[in-house]
Amino acid sequence: MPTMSIPIEYNKDYKWDWPLQRNDEFVQIIDDDTHFAVDLDAKSFTPKEIEVKTIGELLEIHMDHTARGDDTYNVSRSITRCYKLPNGVDTKTLKSHLDNQGVLHISAMKAKK
Repeated sequence: MPTMSIPIEYNKDYKWDWPLQRNDEFVQIIDDDTHFAVDLDAKSFTPKEIEVKTIGELLEIHMDHTARGDDTYNVSRSITRCYKLPNGVDTKTLKSHLDNQGVLHISAMKAKK
């Protein structure tokens, strides 16, 4: 079976599609000369249910929540998304934080030129 390579291109005005975003809107990222930042709606999850990591130049966000009720029901919610980081992001400085309003803040500094 033939394989095809598809280059990943980055557009500075790129908006991320996030399944929990209100009104089915896109998420705007901040990408300037000094840093990168994005805020994502994560109201249905706790900090222990969220994993943010980098794989090369990709940012992977995984959220997994399970609520067990009585014997008649279980509720499970899982989201995994990968996004290409903007050029120049220093992945060693990547930080994530879930605030009291349920917003996941992800940020990193840009590598010095």
